[in-house]
Amino acid sequence: MIQDPVFKRIFILAMLGIVLWILYLLLPVIIPFVSAFLLAYLFSGPVHKLQAMGLPRWVAISLVYLLIGLAVAWAGWFLVPMLWEQLIYARDHIPEFLRYLNKSVFPWLTHYFNVKPIQVKVDEVSKALMDYLQTNYNANDVQGTLMTLARSGLNIIQIGGTVLLVPIIAFYFLLDWDQMLVRLRNLLPRPIEKSAVKIAQECHEVLGAFVKGQFLVMVLLGIVYAVGLQLIGLEVGVIIGLVAGLASIIPYLGFATGIVAAVIASILQYGFDWTQLALVGLVFFIGQMVEGYILQPFLLGDKIGLSPVAVVFSVLAGAQLFGFAGMLIALPAAAVLVVLLNHLHHSYERSALYGGHGFALPEEPIVLSDPAANEQPQMVELPSSDIKL
Repeated sequence: MIQDPVFKRIFILAMLGIVLWILYLLLPVIIPFVSAFLLAYLFSGPVHKLQAMGLPRWVAISLVYLLIGLAVAWAGWFLVPMLWEQLIYARDHIPEFLRYLNKSVFPWLTHYFNVKPIQVKVDEVSKALMDYLQTNYNANDVQGTLMTLARSGLNIIQIGGTVLLVPIIAFYFLLDWDQMLVRLRNLLPRPIEKSAVKIAQECHEVLGAFVKGQFLVMVLLGIVYAVGLQLIGLEVGVIIGLVAGLASIIPYLGFATGIVAAVIASILQYGFDWTQLALVGLVFFIGQMVEGYILQPFLLGDKIGLSPVAVVFSVLAGAQLFGFAGMLIALPAAAVLVVLLNHLHHSYERSALYGGHGFALPEEPIVLSDPAANEQPQMVELPSSDIKL
């Protein structure tokens, strides 16, 4: 038994470092389990509702899986052919777009901005693409081609196996969900159990409301964009609208991606038709109004308590730390952080550091006055204790 406190701390730090190193090595194995746990968390609500109706738990989980599978199959049956047709249309018009740049856009830039004339040579672009394919995927090099195909096949098998593994693990998580939560609660130290459970419940309520609201906002906003772009005659309006709706899971990314893609598609289809470009802008303006004044207030409301500046900071910080995945989890993580900061703030107000044991905030406003002045006292309201970033 280690008695020296210095060696004891060194031993604890060394063990912690070893554990973190092992977790880093096992990261490819851990990620599917973490993904399955998050999937089980998202589906636990519908499963509990079906179970409350009298269905056995395994039947409720299977029914949820079946309904999700049918929804995905139905969406694919109707959307995939239409999206494929629009992708073919976009591919066939790329050379036409490049020629339009040469004939109209670049001369306009040269005339009005006095820049050096430039030209995009369509044939050379096509040749460069073919040279790249032949250089990196040389059909004469049979061994290299086979190795490339083998590596690609192994990667596809690995990805496909992970995709199939996650729902299976999530099924077992859901099957044992209640017992797992009880075991986790029993691991908590008894003095902090009540507070920890309360905080976890608040985090669960915030996350649940945010996830459901954000999903509905994405779907409805994608429909608004897709219908609007189709109504103004944009050939690839459906695919742009749906992509913009899905990208709106990251704040402001859906709007930015959608309007840039729609403007390019409009120029490709109609040229520099200012009326058509104005209609594209009108569609996205209406979409933003619908999102800001209808979808967000009614479906999301103030679920996470973040100002627009804090939202942008959270997304950029998530992207810097964890890339694209960090952008996806930035807002849910910020919502949980706000809950924790609120509790930390309340604990600080009740602490001896803030005002002594038993100190309570006055219910009436504090009156600040200068006895030497013959002025009316100034009323100062203390700020609310709830943290809003």
